Amino acid sequence: MTERVDEPHDVEPMEVPGPPPIATRQHLAGLEGPRGFACLCIILVHVAVHFAPGVLAVTRVDFFGQSLTFFFALSGFLLYMPYVQRLVDDRGMPKTSTYLRRRVLRVFPAYLVIFLITNFVLRAAYVENPFEAGWSNNQVGVGMTTDPVKLLAQLTLTQSLFPSTLQTGINPTWSLTTEWGFYLILPVIGGVLFSLRGRMRRPLHALTWPPLLLLVTGVATNTMVGMLQAKYYSHDILEGYWGPNWTAVLSRSFFSLADAFAFGMFAAVIYVALTKGAFKNVSTRRVQWIAVAVGAVGLGGSLALFVLSPRYMAAFFGLATAAFILLVVAPLARNEHSAVATVTDWRPIRYVGLISLSMYVWHYPVLLVVERLHLPLPDTPVGLLLSFLLVAALSIVVSSITYRWVELPAMKYRGRGS
Repeated sequence: MTERVDEPHDVEPMEVPGPPPIATRQHLAGLEGPRGFACLCIILVHVAVHFAPGVLAVTRVDFFGQSLTFFFALSGFLLYMPYVQRLVDDRGMPKTSTYLRRRVLRVFPAYLVIFLITNFVLRAAYVENPFEAGWSNNQVGVGMTTDPVKLLAQLTLTQSLFPSTLQTGINPTWSLTTEWGFYLILPVIGGVLFSLRGRMRRPLHALTWPPLLLLVTGVATNTMVGMLQAKYYSHDILEGYWGPNWTAVLSRSFFSLADAFAFGMFAAVIYVALTKGAFKNVSTRRVQWIAVAVGAVGLGGSLALFVLSPRYMAAFFGLATAAFILLVVAPLARNEHSAVATVTDWRPIRYVGLISLSMYVWHYPVLLVVERLHLPLPDTPVGLLLSFLLVAALSIVVSSITYRWVELPAMKYRGRGS
């Protein structure tokens, strides 16, 4: 199977064959809808921060922000899979130049168009870190970036690598920089694996070492971040996560979130193992029930840490995400019908998944523009729902435009010569 869906908010659409949803050489069913749902969850959190902080404080809907971890784990699953498949099948390593060209063309055309409109037309970009300016119900720190150095950082998606530009521009796009950390290290991992292929007695076992290394990296980096926060930001831990400082830069980096990608990579190894006939004595239904049990442990651990200490919360949510992915695709690995995939790719949510890159980038500028209108939206559950529906609907409209006229042409172009 060739790679067709890559990541969260920066991926190409996944075409789903007709029912029943099964795996083919180019398609995986059932994962587009969850990506759309995850995008909507993130929008809900951001809307709550700006329009209903009181409801947010009481309900803690900000837990849904962990949906971003789903994006990272999904990236690990979809992008590591071609390396796993080719190595197991004794084929050549995916061409790195083609891989990087596809990544650039998948992310940058839509991002650049949306950023330029946001910055120079709407003037709805953050020109200073919103932790200092304040996120909730104000336009302080929002405007147009004109400083050449800071503008260059925004245009190259390197703003999250420096304290002075962290969280500026289109606020949520720090995660695209994190994604690029994974994009760049994956061919290195692949090169090492393929150079050692001749020494591998059990390739599938060897393929678990890279995600294990990333898992250790994520846990170790988060431990280091915790130590730095305790030393320098004990008065306000959030400053150590989001403020204009090197500790926050580290906390937003690929190294700190490597464990989320790792769990998706583990899922890719298991999926390919299933396609090769592994676990023949375990029925598909039992595999799915195991995935449910593991997912429950991951989700429960994530919820517990959300209340107690959020430092390792993403790791547990990454485990839950990997289990969910396998719940959806395990039958596809055996060319069986996936009832779960039929449900998760419900057409309306699947469409949001198709446009999720544009929607993820667009929703924050849309939110800030709506905020300028000073609409009478109360800080109540009903007000939160109305605010969410308004921002989501407007985001779908503008995202559909950039998807049609920017993303699709870029995806067609990137396929040439590949």
